[in-house]
Amino acid sequence: MRGRDMTARRERILFVELWRLGDAVAATAGLRALRLARPAAEIAVLAHSQHGDPLFRSSDSDAHLRFDAFWTRGQLPRDKYLPWTIDYAELYRAARSIRAFRADHVLLFRGDIREQLFFRALGARHVVDLKGTLPILPGIKTNVRPAGVPRWQEYVFHIREWARASVIAEPNMEGVRRGVRSEAYVLLHPGASWRYKQWSARNVVALIRWLDTQGHMLKIVAGPRDRSFIDSIAAAYGARLSVEYPSLNDLYSLIADARAVICNNSAALHIAEALDTPCIALTGPSDPRRWGTYRPHSRTVCRSESLPCHPCGDKRCVLPDTPCIDRIALADVIEALEEIGLDASSEVNRQSAVSR
Repeated sequence: MRGRDMTARRERILFVELWRLGDAVAATAGLRALRLARPAAEIAVLAHSQHGDPLFRSSDSDAHLRFDAFWTRGQLPRDKYLPWTIDYAELYRAARSIRAFRADHVLLFRGDIREQLFFRALGARHVVDLKGTLPILPGIKTNVRPAGVPRWQEYVFHIREWARASVIAEPNMEGVRRGVRSEAYVLLHPGASWRYKQWSARNVVALIRWLDTQGHMLKIVAGPRDRSFIDSIAAAYGARLSVEYPSLNDLYSLIADARAVICNNSAALHIAEALDTPCIALTGPSDPRRWGTYRPHSRTVCRSESLPCHPCGDKRCVLPDTPCIDRIALADVIEALEEIGLDASSEVNRQSAVSR
């Protein structure tokens, strides 16, 4: 009997988050909750090879399976539904690694029928998902998605319901280098994953000029896909802008060391909140309760909740020349900065203390 106990197979759980970097940051709360609920289990994370980095660096997982999901390959929103946009070689490679893990349970969090079809086709028996707006495949167990909570709390809620465990967890980022930069600066990340989540170049320039007049040291960062938007900001600014395109590890450190981060609803928001860096998040089409800030020293600025189309979460806009995020004025951002204690007087006092 003792020998049989020593060789007993550990419970194997596959934790799935195939989407973008911000989603992966939010999902770290669910992964931590899962580890607390099932401390003896063997947990594998299945995530995008790049966007899944926050989950891959977590000590709460035992194995890392990479899958650049075939339904996110296209360039247009409709592409993810078209069979000729599927990377079949990637699909086959991922399927082999998933089968080799031999999961006892598969945990999904999006309510996406494509994910459900994929895992059922692989023969996964115990698949549980959060119920979304789309139909649920028969045979998939679901939990009703909680309303009016930040996205990361949905992951934790799902784990609690599935495991029947009262666990508490928050988003976390492990292995981030801090104290790399000694100077005090405000970090501006003006880009976003799609156009209508971005504050306009004209508004960004007004913010840059205001921060400069108030004596704040400013660092501007962007991703490779933001270059055309950065060019439009530089054109509106009328002078050369110093912009960094950091690696993911460097981006983490830049956010960790900043006095505050100003960004749209993007991965920068979720990273800042996970690293406990004060954040001012500007949002238009997204639900600020689900995708906004949640730390007491951060603020979400939204001026579109009264619109009948809000929140839309769409990559198109019914008013493309005047998207709802541009209802946010510079004065709204300044007010939010003052609320978190980042105003001109605090910066002057800081500089005086340093000079003494």
